[in-house]
Amino acid sequence: MHPLTKLLVIIAIAALVFWLLTKVRESTRGDRVSFRPVEDLPLDVQQSIDHALAHDKKVTAIKLYRQATKAPLDAAKAAIDVREWKRG
Repeated sequence: MHPLTKLLVIIAIAALVFWLLTKVRESTRGDRVSFRPVEDLPLDVQQSIDHALAHDKKVTAIKLYRQATKAPLDAAKAAIDVREWKRG
């Protein structure tokens, strides 16, 4: 194989690997947090969370949400932030 052809093949393979790695990183970056809305939880859990938020105990509300859903911290915080925003 001609040396110039080899160089072009190597550059093409490197570009393909770079493109693939970029796509994998984008798909696993985790910019979006999915969570179950507080409104979908049992009424007693909703009331407990609302009570905690009414008394400025956001950490407690997050803990209650996590106990009820087994959600990771970032999802629980997002759900409580949305609940707090909806409550005004």
